[in-house]
Amino acid sequence: MNTIDVGKDFCPRLANRNNLQGDGKHTAVEFREKYLKELDSHRAWSNSQPFVELDFSGVTKIGPAFANEAFAHFLQYTTRNQIMNKILFTNISPIKKIIIEFELTKTPEEEDQHEIK
Repeated sequence: MNTIDVGKDFCPRLANRNNLQGDGKHTAVEFREKYLKELDSHRAWSNSQPFVELDFSGVTKIGPAFANEAFAHFLQYTTRNQIMNKILFTNISPIKKIIIEFELTKTPEEEDQHEIK
């Protein structure tokens, strides 16, 4: 299992969903494709072995859009609990962890239920 020092190896400020948001740099799409690409298939989720440890000790901010694009993307393959077991978040503040966990609870069906009609 690899350990990634997210703040050092990628960026301490995790805010941009994609290149159209903010300054377009250090995006969640870029992060997911660089560090989590191997998880982007049904087969990758067929076992419950941890895949990567993400060390958040150097991360100063994570925005909901980043968390959604980087991690909730995998809800198409698996459940929230399996994502949290396969991607280990260490040295993460309770607030940053809540942001990630909240984004993992929103499914497209849940979002549709909350739309104003």
